[in-house]
Amino acid sequence: MRVWHALELEIARVAEATINAHLWTAGTTGIEISEDTPEVMTLRSWFEAKPNETGIREQIERALDAAGLPSCALRSLKSLEIADQDWLAEWKKGYEPVEIGERLLIAPSWKRDQVRQSSRIVVEIDPGMAFGTGTHETTRGCLELLERYWRGGSLLDVGTGTGILSISAAKLAPDSRVVGFDVDPEAVAVAEENAAINGVEDQIVLEVNRLSAFHGQQFDLVLANLTADVLVPLADDFAMVVRPAGLLIASGILLEQRGDVVEALVMTGFEVVEAKPDGEWITLALRLRG
Repeated sequence: MRVWHALELEIARVAEATINAHLWTAGTTGIEISEDTPEVMTLRSWFEAKPNETGIREQIERALDAAGLPSCALRSLKSLEIADQDWLAEWKKGYEPVEIGERLLIAPSWKRDQVRQSSRIVVEIDPGMAFGTGTHETTRGCLELLERYWRGGSLLDVGTGTGILSISAAKLAPDSRVVGFDVDPEAVAVAEENAAINGVEDQIVLEVNRLSAFHGQQFDLVLANLTADVLVPLADDFAMVVRPAGLLIASGILLEQRGDVVEALVMTGFEVVEAKPDGEWITLALRLRG
C-alpha cells in the first residue's frame, strides 16, 4: 500500500511567509493549515517521498535567523505517514472554498452544494497529488492576473498541475483555445478529472509534453506557474510561443529572485507590465515586444 509523507509544523503566525517559502523550496507538493489561532498555526506540508526532517528543520532555523525571527518561531516539527486510502480524507479536512479576484471562486467538488448559489464563476478543483488548489500565493497571483488580462483567444498553460489555470481560463472565456500540459502524467490525469468535473473537458486540450514541442505556435497568453530556476532557462522558449504583443504570466518566484527572472525574460524580448507581490512571492505579467 502506498504511503504519503508529510511534515506537521506548529509555528508562530509571524513566521508563516518565511517558513512557507522554505517548504516550497524544499519540494513540498502542497501546504494546508490544519489549526489556526491569532498567534499560532499548524501547517501540514506534503511530500512525494519521505522528507529529511532534520535537514529541513535546520534550514528553516537558518531562514528564520536570516529573516530576523527567533528560532522558537518554529515551535515543533514532526514527520507523518498517511496510508493511501486516507490521503484524500486528510486533504478534505483543510480544503475550503476560496474567493479569488473579482469573479472566481475555487472549491473542491465535495463543497459543491455550499457554493451552488454563488454569483461568482465556480471552479471545482480536487487536488489529487498535483499542485494548484488556489490557496498558494503563486496560484492566487496567476488567477488574479489571468482574470485581469485574459479576454479570450489562445492560451497555453505550462505545467498545468491540477488544471486550475486552464479550467479557469476556459470558464472566463468559453470560446477560446486552451492548451495545458505537464511533464508529469499523474498531474495530467488529475487535470483531466478536474476538467470533467467542471464540464469543460471538450474546451481544453490536456497532454503530457514539454514547452519545446510548442515552438512556432503563437499564443495570446501563456501561463507559467513554475519556479525561478525553471523559468530562467526557459526564457527563450517563452519568446517562441507568445505572439508579438502577447502576454506571459509567470509565477513561482520568490521576491529576492525577481531580478534574475526579469533580466532573463527582458533579454528575450519581454517587458514587465505588472508585478504582483503576495507574501514572499511575486507574480509577473510581461508583454512580448512586437
